[in-house]
Amino acid sequence: MTLNPADPRPLYHQLAGLLRTQINSGDLNPGQRVPSEAELAERYDTSRNTVRLALDALRKEGLLTSKQGLGTFVRTPSTMRYYASLTGSRQKRHEANRQRDTFGQQVEAQGKTPKQVSTVETLPASAEIANHLGLSEGEPIAARRRVQFADDEPVQLGDSYYPLSIVGTSKIMDSADVAEGTDQVLEDLGFTPTRYRDEITSRMPSASEATTLRLSPATPVTRLVRTSFDQNDRAIEVYEVILPSDKHVLLYEVDA
Repeated sequence: MTLNPADPRPLYHQLAGLLRTQINSGDLNPGQRVPSEAELAERYDTSRNTVRLALDALRKEGLLTSKQGLGTFVRTPSTMRYYASLTGSRQKRHEANRQRDTFGQQVEAQGKTPKQVSTVETLPASAEIANHLGLSEGEPIAARRRVQFADDEPVQLGDSYYPLSIVGTSKIMDSADVAEGTDQVLEDLGFTPTRYRDEITSRMPSASEATTLRLSPATPVTRLVRTSFDQNDRAIEVYEVILPSDKHVLLYEVDA
């Protein structure tokens, strides 16, 4: 099989299109190794540079990933389901009898073992966080940051920001795992989360996010910012979660 020199598209665009079609049709399956540069160059009667450019284009699209010393593989589709409408669910927390937060419940329901590594600090509120919490920019807030794992693989980052006046003396300020979940701690403090407002955007990760989450090149992330309101409609938490697009499907279930 050869590429068409009469086609106005560059040769590497043509080759990328052929390989993309094979991936989308299932001729190349998720996790399958793609033929080497030399094999593709021979098969399509083209140069290795053309092959290299085509493979790079598909990596940037997120269709391929490379493993050092092993070759290039078709990227496996998302494996984790993030049930946004159940995250923070009071019913789910009570069903767990204070033994498991909703992150742990979701991961375990998908047959994996959850783990979180948390750090806590006090810092001045950024303009964005202050606006969500109804505070003045620069006002001290508590920040609880988590790297969240499923089967020892980092699958998401979760940073929570609270008015210091609410959580300053609570276990939220301790970096140890909170088995019952921080929403339960807020309820115990008299600030019961009763509604949430979500803002969802997509972007490329920062260098630190890519490193911490062990992301392949050209992997975008979804940023979900959830503001929690208590029974008096006071903003009590801003939760920022970073979800790698190659590891998650974001799901909502909404009553009609």
